[in-house]
Amino acid sequence: MKIVRLLSTVVTYLELRAAPPRLAQPPAAHADARVERVRNIPLSFYRYLYREVGRAHHWTSRNLADDALLSELRHPGIEVHVLTIGGAPAGWFELDAARKPGETRIVHFGLMPDFQGAGLARFLLGQSVDAAFATGARTVTLETNELDHPAALRLYREFGFTITGTRSVSTPAIDD
Repeated sequence: MKIVRLLSTVVTYLELRAAPPRLAQPPAAHADARVERVRNIPLSFYRYLYREVGRAHHWTSRNLADDALLSELRHPGIEVHVLTIGGAPAGWFELDAARKPGETRIVHFGLMPDFQGAGLARFLLGQSVDAAFATGARTVTLETNELDHPAALRLYREFGFTITGTRSVSTPAIDD
């Protein structure tokens, strides 16, 4: 039996009630950056994105059996958008526009490790916020925690998100 190591962290809940003006373009070095919605994303591709972005931050919420994950991803209002650079996946975000009327949640957001530090986070966040408001949302929400990228909370706050609450949680560690 494998022993699961638990990590303690503080989750911070944030919301944005008005779309900011268009802020971010991709950095000049990545002018070929594209963000596209991927309808009916194959499970293997979704798992790849989730694992590569989330491993360092101990993401576990989508470590589900195939049928359960497929049910989540095919739920009405769920959208997955992928950032590509030169055709390679560089990041992604997932939206949930159906669970609470008037609100769209950025469920997952992140860059692949090879593309972190390249000035793409602000661009991808802008794309995720635009896509979230395009669902008809009056409020966009997200959450982060102390295990996420150290600059995540600061980026969200700089973008105009306000903190609505916090709570302490334990989460399983990813020990590969």
